[in-house]
Amino acid sequence: MTELDTIDIASLDTVTGGRVIPQPAQIPPAVIQAIQELTQAVSAVGQNLAQASQANGQGMMQMMQQMMQARGGGPK
Repeated sequence: MTELDTIDIASLDTVTGGRVIPQPAQIPPAVIQAIQELTQAVSAVGQNLAQASQANGQGMMQMMQQMMQARGGGPK
């Protein structure tokens, strides 16, 4: 039986063998592109929804003003 050599503490910082360190997963470019396209689509839908909501609110205000004018209580 042979005796094993010891490693001094200062040298242990340079030891890298003996462990398998997994590499981070690489995201395929097609997936990145799909995510970007999805982000743009969601953003466009949000903008359209905000515009529709604003137009609906303006329409309601006009209708309220017309009703008040018809009753004689609105601005003249």
